[in-house]
Amino acid sequence: WQSQTSGQYQRRVHGGVSASPTTPPRVHCENNFPLCCVVRQFRDHPLERGWTKINETGVQPFLKRIESLDEEKFEKKSIPQEEYGETYDTIFNMCIQREPYNFSEPLYNKHREALTDYYSKKVIPAIREGQEKHGLAFLQEWVRRWRDNKWTVDGMRRMFMYLDRFYVPNSEDLHNMSEQGYTLYRNNVFNEFKDASRDAILDCIRREREKEIQDRELLKDAVAVYVELGQKLQKVDLQLYQQDFEEKFIDATAKFYQVKSRAWLDQDSCPDYMVKAEQCVTEEEQRLSQYIHGSSKQKLMDAARNELLKDHQGELLAKKSGIGALLEKESKEDLARMYRLYKSVVEGLFPVAEAMKAHVAKLGHDYINQSKQTKGPDKEHKLVRNLISLHERFHGIVSNNFENAQVFQKALKEAFEDFINKEYYTSNLLARFINDVLRKGSKVAINDLDSTLDHVVMLYGYIRDKDVFERDYQLFLSNRLLQGLSQSEQAEKSMIGKLKTECGYQWTSKLEGMFKDVQLSSELMEQWKATVGGDIAVELSVNVCTTGSWPTSTMSACAPPVQLQDVCDKFKTFYLAKHSGRRLQWRLDLGSADIQVNFSGSTRKILHLSTYQMMVMLLFNFNDKLTYQQILQQTSIARDDLQAPLLSLAHPKVKVLSKEPNTNKVEDKHVFTINTKYKNNLYRVKIPLLTKLAKSDKQKTAMMKAQQTRRRHQIDAAIVRIMKTRKQLKHMGLLTEVVEQLRQRFQPSGTDIKKRIEALIDQDYLEREETDRGVYNYKA
Repeated sequence: WQSQTSGQYQRRVHGGVSASPTTPPRVHCENNFPLCCVVRQFRDHPLERGWTKINETGVQPFLKRIESLDEEKFEKKSIPQEEYGETYDTIFNMCIQREPYNFSEPLYNKHREALTDYYSKKVIPAIREGQEKHGLAFLQEWVRRWRDNKWTVDGMRRMFMYLDRFYVPNSEDLHNMSEQGYTLYRNNVFNEFKDASRDAILDCIRREREKEIQDRELLKDAVAVYVELGQKLQKVDLQLYQQDFEEKFIDATAKFYQVKSRAWLDQDSCPDYMVKAEQCVTEEEQRLSQYIHGSSKQKLMDAARNELLKDHQGELLAKKSGIGALLEKESKEDLARMYRLYKSVVEGLFPVAEAMKAHVAKLGHDYINQSKQTKGPDKEHKLVRNLISLHERFHGIVSNNFENAQVFQKALKEAFEDFINKEYYTSNLLARFINDVLRKGSKVAINDLDSTLDHVVMLYGYIRDKDVFERDYQLFLSNRLLQGLSQSEQAEKSMIGKLKTECGYQWTSKLEGMFKDVQLSSELMEQWKATVGGDIAVELSVNVCTTGSWPTSTMSACAPPVQLQDVCDKFKTFYLAKHSGRRLQWRLDLGSADIQVNFSGSTRKILHLSTYQMMVMLLFNFNDKLTYQQILQQTSIARDDLQAPLLSLAHPKVKVLSKEPNTNKVEDKHVFTINTKYKNNLYRVKIPLLTKLAKSDKQKTAMMKAQQTRRRHQIDAAIVRIMKTRKQLKHMGLLTEVVEQLRQRFQPSGTDIKKRIEALIDQDYLEREETDRGVYNYKA
């Protein structure tokens, strides 16, 4: 505002001048109280007289009210309207004059001197008096004086608002009135007592950790001084809190728990120690939520967890009551607590997972070694049951107590892979177990079929040479389907679905094809019976199996017996009429038959036999006795395939045939006859088929050779697929990709892959790079 002598009032608007009516303008203060300021020239008001008026009517009454603070009343109205208007009017008039009568700079300095004088005469003595009493009184005064100072700085800013608006923005390197007030508080008060205040707070925290009750609201306000003062100052923010409080606080926390953890570790068991550690961690989290600033969370929790957990992890896990004992006793609550504690420690779960892995691997190896000492076949499936039980137990721990964390899933997988692949026969035992579970009339007692299937599939996933299991499983499945021995079609399909999820569709598509063949064969036989089959005395049932879906084996050279030749020819004609271009081959080794046998004039029975046994029995329609050599010649059944069916008929517990001499071996000159004294209370008798005699070295060699051939073909196919895509690849890169592609089937060796690469080079699928023999090119 300019002088009244101009005849009108003028005001500055954004650097310009605008005219206004001759009536005095109304000025509004920050509290929205209207003030009518009559502006006069201030040349007759010297600085000291003006400041005395400002100090006596504005500053000192305000500071006295601060000292006798009634917070509720002060918050509603910190400065009376009249007092504020008069003070503001005086400052305003002292600052709008031209030089040398403009007192903006002296008043800015007077503002600083007034606050400095107030801090030195009132605030500092009051805090020091509290400090001399005891820690609690000191912190209470520390908090009160900071709260009062916020009112002080704000009130002084409002009285000197004109300087904030017009003088400070037009001057360099000057703080605004609030910044100056808080800077003065920091320099005069905070720096004087910051160390003592921090030490008092840390002492209270130490006492609280020692289970002494503390005033958390007071601690919250005391810590807030470090935070809020930094936030009031430009370019400081949390640096003040971090440098003057947080560093010492974190250091004190680490030292406290270093001493405590050592004492607890020496005297407590692993579970008891973890209970105390968890309680400490919970208490630190509560401190963070109640009175420690949130920015300290990571540092505080790391300090506590490192001293309580990380630094002693090896010793804690190795205790007699440590991880081994917890896993052995299945202490689920303690295991869950261990996981909760260490999941927040950097790499804290790896040692726990490794300890679990070693424990599981040891138990698994013990089961494998026990199975080696068992003589004879494991009819009760003891090994597989133990492995399933072991997997169920630790899979439950990983899922429920370790929250299915990936590090524990990996540890469990590696542990089982370690011992389940130790012996080659584990795959076969697993396939036999699931065969007995799904077989009709199974004597294998299980509590939960679906859960058992899940664990079997998981064990299958740990097997490296999956092609061995798959071959055995497919053979057993084909036998169940063709002999009608499946206990439940739903269970069979459920198992295939689980295998498909684990290994993909490539192999399981063959299993699904087997089911499809059986279903189509059932529909086909209904059509057969409705047409040709209805006029034939022999009741025929045929399963048409698609080559490629069913397990391959050596085709038998024997032909259907004479009695069945006519009906077989008619069925072949019937089938080919519906499916031209296809070829039928009879698999007599996989069928069964019901025949009526007249043992004597008074003894007539219906026997349920295998097809090979039926062929043997039909020979006795024309012969009273036959040697083993004659049976071989007339049936054309392979020698190795005939022994088990023939001995089953002559077994002492069956005695359908009589054998001379009566031994469990068969030679060419041994004689067989119908047992005319055969007796059985049942009219329809099922003749059990003995398990095939132990495979000869020649047969075992043939099976291994067939498996190696299949693997060679799979390696060849993988190499060609990769090279067809890449066109050019280095030797090690090709080896890596082949192993990666085939690891779901089996684990090929580097030597085997190298041999197949050489073979493919000879077959002109690949060639070596002329300039680098370690690089292969694909030849289109």
